[in-house]
Formats: sequence, structure tokens, C-alpha cells
Amino acid sequence: MRRLLVCLILLAGCSRRHSSGGREFVQPHYADGAAGLKQMWSEILVAGKNDDRERIHDLLATTLCTDVEMKRLFGAKADALLPRYHQLMGTLINRGAVEFAGNVYEHKYDAIDTFADDSDTPLEAAMVETHPLFSARVRKNADSRGLRYDAFFYLDGRWRTLNQLGKFVDIVK
Repeated sequence: MRRLLVCLILLAGCSRRHSSGGREFVQPHYADGAAGLKQMWSEILVAGKNDDRERIHDLLATTLCTDVEMKRLFGAKADALLPRYHQLMGTLINRGAVEFAGNVYEHKYDAIDTFADDSDTPLEAAMVETHPLFSARVRKNADSRGLRYDAFFYLDGRWRTLNQLGKFVDIVK
């Protein structure tokens, strides 16, 4: 568990690193708002279509909040939320990259929708520093449903996500 946390922290702090394939990963910059999030998810979708799991992993890893950012967002509740957050993000970044590529191939996803998400009120209520939340939906162009990824926000020039943390904020007192 400790190794996973150290790896996640290192990934979050690196804007430039070498991947296991020897190529250099440079964290892209995306604009604020739904258009910027759509640009990021469009790159993730292209990587999924190319079965480039490493690129998907690298792009998803850029959305990980640091512990300092979590404390900034949740104040005193952050310490209790951090272990769950790291677990959720580890799943999204690692296994999620593999599953995403498989879903894109299987379902022939080819479209991205991004939109403001007002539905996660428990999460926003728990935050001491609030930011507008956005969601992304990856879908087949002819369908209205697909994979949905929630709780994205723009912080200090980067897209971050709280992933599914909203399901657990009520547990923390």
C-alpha cells in the first residue's frame, strides 16, 4: 500500500517523465471549462482507440490531486479522506486505463461529451474551497449513454478529479 501511495504521489508531481517504453511523457496543458476537459478526454479517447494503455495511464495520472491540494479542498476532513482517495485513484489510473482501452475497442466509442455537473452536492458540501465540477461521458456517436467520469475541476492550471469520492464524504465526520 505504501508503495502505491509513493508511486501515485510521484506521478502527480511529475509534469515530465520517461515512460516504461522509453518515451518521454510531457503533461499537456488544457484550458479551463468544458472545452478544456473535452480536449483532455479526446486525447484519452484517441489513446484508447490506439490501445495505448500507457498513454491513457499517463493522462489519467495527471488528474490526481496531491495531498496538499486535498487538504486545501477539504480542510480537516482531508486526512480521513486521503486513504480512500488514493485507493480510488489508483484503481482509475492503473486498472482503469486497461479497462478503458477494452471498452473503447468493444463498444466502438468515438464521442466525448463534457458538461457542468451540479449533481454531486455531498462532495461540494464537504469542500472548504469549492470549484465548479464537470463530468465527461465517453460514448458511441449514435448513443446517448456511455462511460461517465465525474467530479473534475480545474485547479492551478490543471484538471484534477475527485473521482468517486462523493460516495464517501458523508462517512467522514
